[in-house]
Amino acid sequence: MLSHPYERPLETPDARPIRRLLVFCGSRVGHDPAHRAIAGQVGRLLGRKGVTLVYGGGALGLMGEVARAALAEGGRVEGVIPRFLMELEVAATGLSELVVVESLHVRKAEMFARADAVLALPGGIGTLDELVEILSWRNLRLHSRPIMLLGEGDFWEPFLQLVGHLARTGFAHERMVETLSLLPSVAALEAHLGPA
Repeated sequence: MLSHPYERPLETPDARPIRRLLVFCGSRVGHDPAHRAIAGQVGRLLGRKGVTLVYGGGALGLMGEVARAALAEGGRVEGVIPRFLMELEVAATGLSELVVVESLHVRKAEMFARADAVLALPGGIGTLDELVEILSWRNLRLHSRPIMLLGEGDFWEPFLQLVGHLARTGFAHERMVETLSLLPSVAALEAHLGPA
């Protein structure tokens, strides 16, 4: 039984399995060590399942955790980082591929072009920026890829409340809330990835 109104089965209109997952997450680890643990679990899962991790290319924070964990399991990791963030976010080394681009806008477009679905882990303003833009593209019918949220406790609850508020006040279509899937656990993510 689903315990939250946003926990729902994913809908993949083209029925493609998720073989390339774009992960948005923080360049910091946050105060709760559970967030770091989840990032590591996600990375290890992707590596074991042979699902390519596409992410922002940084070595710090949850970004670094998920990438290192995927690589440790033999997974393919593709990072996309703007040139001006090479030092600020500390570009990761040892990735399967690191693409250096000229702007944040190009970064988001390049990461999205490489992915079958999007997963947002906890993060800050940058993570929200990425997530909201992808959600906006979905709202404008520019794509139909799954958008998933995963975090410890009620991390995503304020964001989900805001999305619901926008719909209730008439500033977003009611169906916009249906484009987000809150995953209760890493195991729930595994169920959507298809066979290794």
